[in-house]
Amino acid sequence: MNRLAALFLLTLAALASATPAQATFPGANGRIAAAAEGDVFRAIITLPAMGSGRGRNVRFLRDCQLTESGEPDSGDCSIRYRSPSWAPGGRRLAFDSGAAIALVNSDRSGYRALSTVTSDDGEPAYAPGGSALAFTGRVGSRRDLFVRGTAGGAARSIARRVASPDWSRANRIAFVRSGTIYSVTPRGGQLRRIARGGAPSWSPSGRSIAFTRSGGIYVARANGTGLRRILRCLGCRTPAFSPDGRMLVYKQNGLVVARAADGKRRRTIIEDVRGGFDASEPSWQPR
Repeated sequence: MNRLAALFLLTLAALASATPAQATFPGANGRIAAAAEGDVFRAIITLPAMGSGRGRNVRFLRDCQLTESGEPDSGDCSIRYRSPSWAPGGRRLAFDSGAAIALVNSDRSGYRALSTVTSDDGEPAYAPGGSALAFTGRVGSRRDLFVRGTAGGAARSIARRVASPDWSRANRIAFVRSGTIYSVTPRGGQLRRIARGGAPSWSPSGRSIAFTRSGGIYVARANGTGLRRILRCLGCRTPAFSPDGRMLVYKQNGLVVARAADGKRRRTIIEDVRGGFDASEPSWQPR
């Protein structure tokens, strides 16, 4: 673990010397979780929202490291750790751990992989009560939306051919189907169309939703009205609100924080290193 952290920080320091981003539940602003990977490691990390861009104070919740020979030195490097999602209260994190969904405490303890429902479960999103997850699973050639308890038990199928689920405080699950964002109740039933776009992320109140669309990041009300672009940017991905609702974190050559109202006061909190480090899919911890 110490070797991995040292290598990670050295890589980011080299870049800095060479040159002058799920539904968020309400609370105080905590740390930002993200999927991270490079040539020699794969990990779920957390970092402070006031980061300098140089990777200081980064913590590893789950990781693996490859040796020079390509063999795993720690962890399971056959797995790509993806899609971190904080629970309400911010004490626990769910994430995609290969074919299964896994849970871990914010202090790295209590790791547990859930039993699989399909051949490839992924993209977890916590329910507002913290006792259930929405997720996608592979069914034949498609991915379907399911809901299950975090303690285990049977899963319930909600919708077919979906991606990027996100569960709001108002108890609606947003997802993407064929380039359009919809929402549905946890019991299924009639879909509500929101807007064209991808990577939906509910605000802490559940009354609005941020998402990506050609040319930037947009926000709309939960029913799809009030659509407006708040950020004009190329390559912006996976926005997530801060728990106080005032900021957004998103992916663009690293992780960037900006004011949610108008996209101003942008600040890079961690930078990508081509071929060496890539951070994505941010989720902001409520405290």
